[in-house]
This record gives sequence, C-alpha cells and structure tokens, in this order.
Amino acid sequence: MFAARLKQARELRGIASQRALGVLMGLDKKLASSRVNRYETEVSGIDLDGLGRLAQTLGVPTAFLVAEDEVTATIILELSRLSPKEKANLAKKLRGET
Repeated sequence: MFAARLKQARELRGIASQRALGVLMGLDKKLASSRVNRYETEVSGIDLDGLGRLAQTLGVPTAFLVAEDEVTATIILELSRLSPKEKANLAKKLRGET
C-alpha cells in the first residue's frame, strides 16, 4: 500500500518524476531517482525520519502514506484539508456530542 500511496501523492502534487521528488527531499541528484524508485517498487523500506520528510515534501500527512486501505487514506487526506475549527466540530460529531 505504501508504494501505491507514494506514487499517488507524487502525482497529486504534480511531481513528474522520481528524481524530482528525491531532489525536493534533499537527496543527492545522482541518488534521488534510484532511492525513490526503490520506495515505489517496495524494494527498499524507509525509516520514520525519511517517511516524515517524504510526507512533508509531498504535502500530505504521514498517516496518508501508511494508511491500511484506500478509504482510510482518503479520509486522512480530506481531514488534513480542514481548518482546526472544522476538525474540532467533526470530532464532536463523531463522538456524538452536539
């Protein structure tokens, strides 16, 4: 799931290539493409610091990249777009508060 979500987030952000994403993350130009390719093909894992940097670069919550299914990923992404007040109101509704 992570690999598919990473590719989806890269496309949503309009980052055309794996190399471009790697460079935006601060990776060396020579390593950028191969490193991101290894993530997208699940040949190589990523540590938590790298995951956080990747999410920040893509402008998505870290939880989006590791969501267990598509519905959860969509909810996480939409939640991230809400204002703090909207999030608080939604939390109240979910808890059954008025």
